[in-house]
Amino acid sequence: MEYAKDEVFQVKYSTGLNRLKSKDETWTSRLASSIKKHKLLTTIMLALLMFATINLIMISNFIKILQNV
Repeated sequence: MEYAKDEVFQVKYSTGLNRLKSKDETWTSRLASSIKKHKLLTTIMLALLMFATINLIMISNFIKILQNV
């Protein structure tokens, strides 16, 4: 049974973490699980990034308008 668990499912037991750990966890899967876990924080960060970008675009357009006057 141990052979089947280790070879078929690619699962190892980590004594330091005291839990099962998947062997083939990539940075994208960790990022996706982090986004799923922290939906509110992710939504707030994306909204702030979007509003900051819109703000910079509006400021640059306002400066261009002032230069033309």
